[in-house]
Amino acid sequence: MMLDLHVPLIGFVVVWILFRGIVYIRKRTFSSKHEIIHGLFAFSLAFIYSVTIFPFPFYIYPHVQREIDAGINLIPFASIRQSLHHFYWLVPVRNIGGNIALFIPFGFFASRSTPLRPKTVVIVGFLLSFCIESIQLFFVPFRAFDVDDILLNTLGTTIGAALFRLLGQPVVKPSPTKQSNYSSK
Repeated sequence: MMLDLHVPLIGFVVVWILFRGIVYIRKRTFSSKHEIIHGLFAFSLAFIYSVTIFPFPFYIYPHVQREIDAGINLIPFASIRQSLHHFYWLVPVRNIGGNIALFIPFGFFASRSTPLRPKTVVIVGFLLSFCIESIQLFFVPFRAFDVDDILLNTLGTTIGAALFRLLGQPVVKPSPTKQSNYSSK
């Protein structure tokens, strides 16, 4: 049985509000910018979890589920090639574009919310994707382990981290006057 996307997202919101409330009580500080950024990072993780562990039933209907056989793809680019040659144009958009787009927010907000270097953020994205694929293989019916999903998710993380490097860091303009390290007496 596939669960609705709303169930884990509502659970996430409740847990997030409780967690941030406890943090506020302990620290007695509040920054809306800080809360929004960390909230979006946590939401990106919750969304990844919701879509991969509780996937949308786009094309799987209850009467067809019994006939679907989940498999394992260990050959890089095999399912990407298969998607690109599919007769319906939306299949590559969903499979390839969806896997990339799913991890772009993670790469961006992980770069913004953590002190990790971009290379480390990409490695964490790879490991997260590998864990998700492993969970899908062993614990989620009708899902498969696909090495191409890991590659595409890692590419999405890389794009997100690169976008943060391009857009997320404030631009520091040089001051018009040079200040000396020596003070005059």
